[in-house]
Amino acid sequence: MSANSSKNTAGRHAQAPESTPSAAQRAELEQAYRSADYCLETEDGRRVLYIDRPAEDVTVWMAGHGIQRLVVFTASNPGSQRAPRAENERQHRTLEAAVAHRGLQAWPACNRDPSGHWPDEPGLAIADLPDDLLARWLEAFGQNAAVLLEPPAPPRLVWHPGLGK
Repeated sequence: MSANSSKNTAGRHAQAPESTPSAAQRAELEQAYRSADYCLETEDGRRVLYIDRPAEDVTVWMAGHGIQRLVVFTASNPGSQRAPRAENERQHRTLEAAVAHRGLQAWPACNRDPSGHWPDEPGLAIADLPDDLLARWLEAFGQNAAVLLEPPAPPRLVWHPGLGK
């Protein structure tokens, strides 16, 4: 799910969110993010992460690949504002290029609203993305949050630095 409305690319340092959500809007966003399904496609099938719920199958898969942490990240719909499909596709390609440029491993991912009110958001499940780079990419791609899995802890939300979460 998405964040602030900056249009910066991953190669530039982003500014603070143009419009910081109110406390009520943040609570609504958090509820939506917590109820979403975070799907990743691996070589042996689809796996789903849920915020604050155990993820044993993903943890076992990560261990088999030597992955210490996994971040599910989308570049779609910056600022949680629906963007045109072409813009979301362009942002996704920019994210893919940024991941490749850093030499990081990634697998296809998708953020899904189980109620169907919000469109699926394609993304990537990125292995061992450092905290500093995650924060920069949240800003650069205008995202409110990403999902982080660091076993043995369950998946959790990591918020855009400007949201003060």
